[in-house]
Order: sequence, then C-alpha cells, then structure tokens
Amino acid sequence: MSNFIDDPNKILSFLKRLRASNINIDVIYQNKKTRGIVRYVGEFSFEVYCLTKFDIEKPEIEIEFNFEGKTYHFSTELLNQKDTVLLLMIPARIDIWIQRKYPRKNVYGQAFVSISFIKPIEYTSEIERLPELEGIPENLRDIKSELDKETPDLKKIVNMILREISKMSNSYDFIFYKRGMTLPSSAIISMIFKKPLLVEDTTNLESYITTYENFNIVTYGDYMKKANWDETKVLEQIKKLRSTFMSQNIRSFVCVPVRIKGDTIGFIFCKKSIGKFTLRDVVYLDALSSIISEAYIKEKINNLKNSKELKLPVIDIGGGGLRFEIDGIIGKLIKVEDALRLFIEIQNKNIQAIGKVIRIDTTKNSSKLWIACQFTYISPEDQQFLISITSN
Repeated sequence: MSNFIDDPNKILSFLKRLRASNINIDVIYQNKKTRGIVRYVGEFSFEVYCLTKFDIEKPEIEIEFNFEGKTYHFSTELLNQKDTVLLLMIPARIDIWIQRKYPRKNVYGQAFVSISFIKPIEYTSEIERLPELEGIPENLRDIKSELDKETPDLKKIVNMILREISKMSNSYDFIFYKRGMTLPSSAIISMIFKKPLLVEDTTNLESYITTYENFNIVTYGDYMKKANWDETKVLEQIKKLRSTFMSQNIRSFVCVPVRIKGDTIGFIFCKKSIGKFTLRDVVYLDALSSIISEAYIKEKINNLKNSKELKLPVIDIGGGGLRFEIDGIIGKLIKVEDALRLFIEIQNKNIQAIGKVIRIDTTKNSSKLWIACQFTYISPEDQQFLISITSN
C-alpha cells in the first residue's frame, strides 16, 4: 500500500469526483463480484447502481476500482438495498494500492492456502519473561523447562499453572475465551482495561473503588468512573457486588486476563474465603498468565511452521500474488516484509510459491485479518495457470 485517505472531507470530495467521472467500480460481497457506478453522494451515505443483484445477508461490502492510474480499495457497510441499488455508508478510510501487474480474481470459498514462515518468527511477551533457570524458584523450574521447549505442551503448562494457583487460592478457574461467550462483569472489565481486576476485601466497600496508580491493576471503581456513573449509582452497584460475593462466601477476588498483543484469550479467576489477596499475589498471577500466553503462541507458531493442515481461505488471487484470511491472533504475528512459503489449492491443482507480505488489512469481523502477499518465486507454469484463471 502506498497511501491512504482518511480525512472525512477529502473522502467525501473524492467520492463526488468518482460520481462525476462515471467510472466502473468493482462491488465485492463475500465470494461474489459485480460492476457498479456511483450515482449519488450524500453527507453520510452514497448510492451504487450494480450490474447484477446480490442476496446480501451481512452488511460488509468491499469496493475496488482503478482511477487516474491508481488502484483504490475500501470497506463499508450496506445501509439499504433496493433491487440492484445499494445505499452504502461513507467509508472511514480509502486505501490507495500499488498498481498490480496482474489482475486478481475473487476465489473466496474456492481456493485455500497453507503457510509456513521461511524464517523463524520471534515473539516477545507483553510481560517480562521469567529469568534464566538458575535464578528462578524451585516451584517454577518445571514450568520454565516446559515453556523453553520449541513446542511446549499447552495443556501441561495450564495444569502446572493451576497447580501454582491452588497454593494461594482455595477456589480458582481458568477458561479460554471464545468470541460471543457470556462473561461475568469482572472478566468484561479486565478485558476492557487489559489489566487484572482486584477486590482485596469484598466486605469493605472501599476495596471496590481503591485506585492502584502505580500497579497494573484495576477495580470496579475504575470502570464506574470510566462510565461516568453518579455517586448514587456507584454505591448501589457496590452494595450489589458486596452482597453477591458474601452470598458465595468470597472474601477476596482476582480476575486476570490472559493477553496476546492486545487480544484476550482467556481468564484466571481466583477466590479466597479466608484471608486476602495482596498486590504481590496479583503481580505473580499476572506473570503466570503471561506464561500461558507464550505457550499458546508457541503452539500456534509451530502449527504454521510444520503443518499443512491449517487451510486458510484465499480471498483473491492472480499471477502476481494472493490475499488470504487468517485468525486475528495468529495474523498479528505476521508483519509486512515477512517471507512466507505458500501451499495453494485451487481448481484441483496444488501450487507452491514463496511470497512477501505487502499489506495487512483489518476487516469488519474483528477476529479476522486479510494478508496480501506478492509472489517472489513461482514457477512460470503455475503463474501462467493463475493468469489464465483471472482472464476467464
């Protein structure tokens, strides 16, 4: 990608120029594409007349076109549809892509790719790693030893972490988070702030609104402040929380998110019926959560290095490269300029190529990323085959 437009006034002006020029654009919905023309541009929306009608179930629409020697692309949402006329939201950003040497064809659902990293990728935890083996406590040596393996056993790591947690908490739980899962308020707050949530003493109202300025810790009070609740609502909510904890015989409570590069993949819940969690306890639990995240990411990396079983859907492909869809957590490990080995399955043909990552696109589905690769090596025969596909 060479440039982009994200100023609202410039975007509006550009779409009006596009309407005045009366040029054809590609309107893309999932694995379908049709030609269209911009006919109307308003302050918040614009209309596109399409050559054919789409049966649209989800609102995500892509627009791509060549204009004045450049290739433009943006994603937007469908506001209304009447036959072949689409009313679309003004996009927040228009990307200007490098002009392609070869055209691409949308093949979503018809082609798949497996990838592996040509160079080992490095992962640095957001939290400081455990020190070298000689300097760590005896009770953590087996965890460190397992974590340092090229492919640590994630299930074994989690069980060892829970063993450690059991020493400081009479009631505890660990869950891997799946999007759409119903979460308690403690997990939602820790996910929003990306920090552990602590209630030192559930019987003391002050514990719910204490501020830990110099620690990576939040309380219910931080959320209430962020939500601009008035004092009456704050007190009412704290009394409800206190009543709930006491009815469950919980004297002290901690919820720790397990994070990978800004995404939450799980939660550690710890409860005490007698005694209280200290700040030192929470810092230790947070460090244990980072071990789980590192083991998780090593497992994902190993899948990419050594397995062709992870088949990723190809969005579009051509003689010069392809774009594929990948889970957002794994996708965040990929960087622009990374070299990937590509194993492509298309029209009952297997193609191997090497590609360089040139662009990483976010999507309306926050759990997915689109990775655009330019071929740096592909056999002439395979390249000609892909060119023939795009010309059909």
